[in-house]
Amino acid sequence: MDEAIEVSVLCATYNQAGYIADALDSFLSQETTFAFEVLVHDDASTDGTQEILRSYEKRFPGKVRV
Repeated sequence: MDEAIEVSVLCATYNQAGYIADALDSFLSQETTFAFEVLVHDDASTDGTQEILRSYEKRFPGKVRV
């Protein structure tokens, strides 16, 4: 059975293609003793942010949810 999520990191974004990967990498690099997930809400970006988010969702299934 998967470890129960104890912490959810919430991230809201809009047109942050130049910065969102750094933010996600920062969240994901944290060393913890508990399970966490990163929940990202994109407010209809038009600059490629959505594509970056989807690539992270694929690379980190169950950890990053868009």
